[in-house]
Amino acid sequence: MKRFIVVMIMVLLVVGNLFSQVVSQRIIPLDSQVYSDMDLLYLITGDGTPSNARPWTITEAHMILERINRTHLRGSASDLFDLIEQELSTKVLFASSDDFLFDLGFTYNFEGYYHSNGQDFNRDTDWVYGFEDRKPMLKVDFTFALDPFFYSFTDLQYSRNRFTDRDDFTEMDGSAPGDIGSIIKNEIIDGNYATIVNHSHIYSQQFMTNVLFPTYDIDFQTPKRALLSIGGSRWNFNLSRDKVRWGNGKSGNFIISDHVDYQEFARFSGFSDFFKYDLLYVFFETNYNTGEGTSADEEFRIFMAHRLEFRILDRLTFAVSENLMYKNDVLNLRYFNPANIYHNLNNNSIFNAIAHVELDYSPLPGLNVYGQYVLDQAVAPNESQAQADASGFLVGLEYAAPLRFGILSTSLEFAQTSPALYRRDRVDFLMFRRYHGNGTSFISHVDYIGYEYGGDVQLLQFDANLRILPGTNLFVRAVGMHQGETNYFTSNEDVNDNRDPAPSGNVITEQGILSIGSSIELPKFLSWMDTSAWVRMDMIGQRNFDRTTHTYSELRGDVQLTFGMSLSL
Repeated sequence: MKRFIVVMIMVLLVVGNLFSQVVSQRIIPLDSQVYSDMDLLYLITGDGTPSNARPWTITEAHMILERINRTHLRGSASDLFDLIEQELSTKVLFASSDDFLFDLGFTYNFEGYYHSNGQDFNRDTDWVYGFEDRKPMLKVDFTFALDPFFYSFTDLQYSRNRFTDRDDFTEMDGSAPGDIGSIIKNEIIDGNYATIVNHSHIYSQQFMTNVLFPTYDIDFQTPKRALLSIGGSRWNFNLSRDKVRWGNGKSGNFIISDHVDYQEFARFSGFSDFFKYDLLYVFFETNYNTGEGTSADEEFRIFMAHRLEFRILDRLTFAVSENLMYKNDVLNLRYFNPANIYHNLNNNSIFNAIAHVELDYSPLPGLNVYGQYVLDQAVAPNESQAQADASGFLVGLEYAAPLRFGILSTSLEFAQTSPALYRRDRVDFLMFRRYHGNGTSFISHVDYIGYEYGGDVQLLQFDANLRILPGTNLFVRAVGMHQGETNYFTSNEDVNDNRDPAPSGNVITEQGILSIGSSIELPKFLSWMDTSAWVRMDMIGQRNFDRTTHTYSELRGDVQLTFGMSLSL
């Protein structure tokens, strides 16, 4: 409480002296409205698509916005352009004459969560609005910058942990179902083993809020965003704990996606009106045991990725990437040459390569056709048939139309992934993150690096959004999905032996989700205070289909309601 009072006093002392600045190397967080607004502006004007390699810096975002001819815009399109310009302008608390900038932010969020079926939907991954989406009760952030080339940001959050000491856990001490890919072994090593959640106390509650008092269940994984960024007018380099995303998918992306709470990475970007180059090194934990932090990692895993994006025409954007998971206990810098062809590093005991392509085409204003294809493994001529096909694709169509009172946009997307995608014999594309809490040792959460639903999936998704300027959003989303029997506990060897198309196996899980929601920026009580509110409802239905008997079983459903309000200084 004392810290809270000190922060508030500091804000009040300087709040009358706000400076409007362009903080050139500031990295825009992926939950910013800037991204969806920029996508919408490009869609309704027919100018193709902005860069799908995100996040952007303020400098890059201004370059992307300047491609649009402001003088040709009318009505909602003109208002949207002005709003984006306003969003890219930063208010800072202190600006010196030699371009030193300092800013301090404070946010208070209240959220409430209700669902009707805590028996069947009892983990954070069973919620549509899950752990990664939920907002912290309190957040304080600090910014230091030397404009135009240096920027540093750190946030501190006070929020609920992913796990608690009241959860039920699966102890991978030799008695659990099996290894989790190549990242977690089901065995005791030096007296320790991995632990994963089986039933969550928090997420099985019928009603819960993000109000955390006392502090027993605090999330120790803070900051969630911490980055250092340097750059110029056409380039940026940053060391970050942040979210990163490559791709044009609405339901997710195949190489690197933003469904996790953060990634830790080094990234270089070079960009112009016609070309963008991205070099990305993502670093992962490798010590999965439950010890109290005394055991060091004995190996490393680095996802090495490079992506080339070509804006061939105003209406056509093409991107290609070649990427590599590097796992070993000896670091060899000769593998880090980003101009190398990663696939030619032919050592499958320490490497696994994956590549993808993207295409966006806008044949006329308001309409965009897009697609994405990922290739993890394919059999070349004269090559052994020992490895199963590992690939995935998504295709989509989106349309937007300006209205008198806003902009309506819709999209329809289909995606399919093969059972073996992300799963190779020795090195795969799974990840885990350990969370520590009061009363618990380290608990591991397993996830995919790319598409959040993983392999062995068919998915159809429809979205409709109404953007009422300046600060109101309404949305509807419908998702239908078939999930095969492949899961984290299916061994990489068994996955590789599977030659069936997705969804594979005898028992198929069918799922339907209907989501509706809205968010609104409330009138400002003070010029320096932003207030917003939101509400959403997610209705889920699931059942199992037996291919042998052609029967359905285990019908289950849940209604999930989330509502919240935010105040930020």
